[in-house]
Amino acid sequence: MVVVALGAAAALGGLVLVYLGIVIAAYQSYAGNAPQAVVRPYRIAGATLFGTFGFSLATVTLCIAWLALGGPSWLYGWTLGFFIVQLVAVFLAAGWTTRMVLWP
Repeated sequence: MVVVALGAAAALGGLVLVYLGIVIAAYQSYAGNAPQAVVRPYRIAGATLFGTFGFSLATVTLCIAWLALGGPSWLYGWTLGFFIVQLVAVFLAAGWTTRMVLWP
């Protein structure tokens, strides 16, 4: 199960980078003198997506540590727990980004 979580966590991390690219492109479409109130949601979304990507890397790291240590049972629960939280975080980040870009 951890090997599956490892592959899925890495793939979800890549998906988050796609959404981050969408937010960055939308942010850069505004002029440099755009009001702060207009670009602030894009900055917040970008920071949140970057944090979600970092959480994806943490999940991948936990999976690799579990494999390298020979599969200790105490780390198994943490690894799958991180993966489940990552799934929720990616779903929320993708949904929020889609809503923000398509329905401003």
